Amino acid sequence: NNHYFNYQQSLANSLAVQQQTEFDKEIAMICSCLEMVHRANPDAIAQTWDECGTEILPLLVHVLERPFQKIERAVWMALQEKANVPGSLERAVATAVTRDQKLAVQKVTKVLAMYSLVPEAKKPMCDCEGMLRWLTRIIDTHNYNRVKPGAPVIGGTAAMNGVSNLPGMDGDDKDSKAKQEKRLELATRATSGSGLYMTEAARFNTIATLTNLAALEANRMPMLREAGLLDNICRAVHNERSDVPKQCSALAIMNLSNGDMDHVPEMARNDLVLETLLKLMKEENPETRRNAVVTIFNVACSDQNTVRLARYRDGTILEALVELVGSDDPVLRTHDEARANAAETIFNMSCSEISETTDRMANHAGLLECLAVTLRGEHTGLEVKMYCSATLRRMAELIRHPMISQGALLSALVKAATWTSTDCIAEAFRAQASVPENCVIMAHHHGLLNALSRLALTRGEGPDVEKVRMASCLAIELMSRQDEARALLSQNEGIIMALTKASYGEEERDADDNLRMSNMSTLEGSVTGFLDASGRTSKFGEEDEGSLQSRRIQVALKNLVAAM
Repeated sequence: NNHYFNYQQSLANSLAVQQQTEFDKEIAMICSCLEMVHRANPDAIAQTWDECGTEILPLLVHVLERPFQKIERAVWMALQEKANVPGSLERAVATAVTRDQKLAVQKVTKVLAMYSLVPEAKKPMCDCEGMLRWLTRIIDTHNYNRVKPGAPVIGGTAAMNGVSNLPGMDGDDKDSKAKQEKRLELATRATSGSGLYMTEAARFNTIATLTNLAALEANRMPMLREAGLLDNICRAVHNERSDVPKQCSALAIMNLSNGDMDHVPEMARNDLVLETLLKLMKEENPETRRNAVVTIFNVACSDQNTVRLARYRDGTILEALVELVGSDDPVLRTHDEARANAAETIFNMSCSEISETTDRMANHAGLLECLAVTLRGEHTGLEVKMYCSATLRRMAELIRHPMISQGALLSALVKAATWTSTDCIAEAFRAQASVPENCVIMAHHHGLLNALSRLALTRGEGPDVEKVRMASCLAIELMSRQDEARALLSQNEGIIMALTKASYGEEERDADDNLRMSNMSTLEGSVTGFLDASGRTSKFGEEDEGSLQSRRIQVALKNLVAAM
């Protein structure tokens, strides 16, 4: 009787498996036909979505769900029958999904990728129950725990979501609580990386779908809240062999990093994301590098994030940004956009109000020098140079004596003194000289007085050039207020020449202004103000700023001449 009963049970199981196989083949064929029908132009796809898109989504999600449910059942059966056999759980997972189920998932993900290009479909797809969960499982290539048994689960909550409802795992199980936890841990390890049992095409289609969905602002925060989604996108960068999924993942991460109007994503807390961005910044594809740098820029829009970025692996992210900004190779002109984004990111981080961020940037080896050298690069775009000069100006406002980074800053400013397209470097000297304790150090710094005099003697016409000259002369005037610095300034021929030219130039301009204002007063009369001592019109007795600066420069020149 026992033999007959076992025979009947075995026969029933065989028939059930055969029937299930037939179902899988039929579903795979239907999905293949559905995918072929959707090989159409975008307008036809959009029309199809309007006609039946919302109705078909739950069915497509159910197709995605079937192989993972089968994996969970296989794990449960292995736990019941062969829990103590080494490798039994992994073998159960590997053999659970049939070829037809893999094909069905591949075709469905292709259809979803097509629908995700339709603007009207993005929000309903993201809101469809189970959609994000199973898409996340398809791209789960987390095999770290199987390679190293006992290793901690990165994103463990996400990995356990798929097995937390297995039969026999509820509170009515007769096993002890410790045994249940052990079985759950085994099941979690076995089912992590279940996307490895899907086809590579299915994983790529899924990444493309998620990338397109993340392009819609309203989808980003729900996607970031989906457990494991961002981590699995990052793992695709490390685990996929093809470059296309990496490029898609870089775009998806960048889209997600934009957040929405009210949220800046807290990606800086995730070491896997930061490690992925470092890897993407070194890719050969310029668009991939750009997307990685833009992601860091978006993350750095939060002050708290800038600290984490500056801290990460003792400045590794800062070093990657510096390398990208400083790569002045004419052969690699295609990555100018990535360089500009990297320079903008460094400037954005320098504007942080958290002192630790700016201190780490100031003390980062080579950062200030790289910015200065970049300003002298022959093949560097204007946008990159403008961000570099602005960053140096910002750092000059923050660094002062006795900070250890002041020497590196002054050396960088000396090298950057050839930059006159904006007044940032001249203003950086002025910012340093505005602190009395800095003036003597500046005067003693090798090459600084010559560099400052060259800025003050910049040739050319126009308001921008005039700003450079004026800011440089005012920096000299501030330094001349200190006795020790004044003695060194008076011995520099360039400094004396710059102040002399500025003084006489201002006198000539004042004379022209006096004549013009006198003529205007004679012909028209003046009722809105009166002439001050220099002949300029001043309202309410306020002295004109330009005249004040001119007299300050003249006084500085007299003091330097007296110190000779």
